[in-house]
Amino acid sequence: MRILHVGNVANNGYLNAKFQRREGIEADAICDETHILSLPEWEDADLHGPFEPYPNPDELARAGNWRRPPWILGPADPAARRRFPGQFFLDGLARSYVEPLVRPSIAARVRKDYAPLEPVLGPLRPFDVNRGLLALQRFALLWPEPQRLFGGYDVVEAYATHPILAYLAGAAPFVAFEHGTMRELPFEDSWRGRLLSVAYRLAAKVVITNPDVIGSARRLGLENTIFIPHPVDETKYTPGPSPFRTELGLAGGERLLVSPSSQTWHLKGNDALLRGFAEYLRGGGRAVLVLTDWGPDVERSRALACELGLEERLRWLAPLPKLRLIEAYRAADLVLDQFVLGTFGAIAPEAMACGTAVVMAFDPGVHEWCFPEPPPVIAAREPGEIAAALTRLLGDDKERERLGTASRRWVEEQHGWQLVTDRHRAVYEGALGARQ
Repeated sequence: MRILHVGNVANNGYLNAKFQRREGIEADAICDETHILSLPEWEDADLHGPFEPYPNPDELARAGNWRRPPWILGPADPAARRRFPGQFFLDGLARSYVEPLVRPSIAARVRKDYAPLEPVLGPLRPFDVNRGLLALQRFALLWPEPQRLFGGYDVVEAYATHPILAYLAGAAPFVAFEHGTMRELPFEDSWRGRLLSVAYRLAAKVVITNPDVIGSARRLGLENTIFIPHPVDETKYTPGPSPFRTELGLAGGERLLVSPSSQTWHLKGNDALLRGFAEYLRGGGRAVLVLTDWGPDVERSRALACELGLEERLRWLAPLPKLRLIEAYRAADLVLDQFVLGTFGAIAPEAMACGTAVVMAFDPGVHEWCFPEPPPVIAAREPGEIAAALTRLLGDDKERERLGTASRRWVEEQHGWQLVTDRHRAVYEGALGARQ
């Protein structure tokens, strides 16, 4: 079975391909994201020090003493990446407007496929198809002839908004991988939202990794969804020793809290965390909180921390490469995830796999349809609830140890790489069976 993973937000494409190769599936990956957090080097290279947001992957790999495996497909013309952005855009733009003239069936196909969505999303706009073809043609400047490329595989799995490319290129069958991209994107008034919704409808399967988006799937009338957890490698994320506390200069008995989330208040609730931490300290607690110095609301978080008098109790760090983040998870007394959505991405299961208890906003009802057993996270959303959780857990070593052990077991049984891979294999086999 030959599988092509296209797109790599948060390294999900890379990780799924990596897991599948362990099981004998011939999986390749196109990792065309350019932000450092979506480069395979961020996941597996031994990186240290500050980093540019958009580094040269080759230089990053050398710095981390790591080499990309041969199944990560590079662009046919690496020099094309160095074109000035205007030329890159115009080349794709010219091709995207010629394509519908040469093959008018493309626009007709999209209009027909979109028709069931019109009552929900409104009409397809005249240039929506052209904008989608522009994205496809820009992709083709680095990976020429996408139709032939995709046709060389049994199944194409496309991530984030890349299902638009698989759909327009006529990949059959293709699987769409949702990782937060179904919450809002399908409903935005844009070509991207409308074409992504069409791609979801026409996919052989839509893999949902965020349980809370099931409402969006129902709103779009999707009947082709399946839940598969985010890919997390519990053979790498394990309990163990860590130099992290010593590197921070913490005293032996000082409590350590780690919050790896970006500073994005409307999604992560960083303001609630800061207020809850301040309340915990006012109640006589003592701990150090590690925060990540990135995201759109960094300055707001810094200002609020100053207002609350937290500066001496905080450690601001740049985003940690995953091998360093594992050290932080292992050293932490508690990991603090997000306090808004009621569900989790990768942070919670990564920390739990390392045997560390997690405090976060958690809605059990959202997860009943996809997990037979809820994870043993500590639910908290409001500042007072966060403060109470910190007071209780940081004062009870045995309870934290119990939660850490239960967390590790839950990941192994409900979220492990083998489970993720087996479910993907079943999806591929089903897609191929339906095609025959």
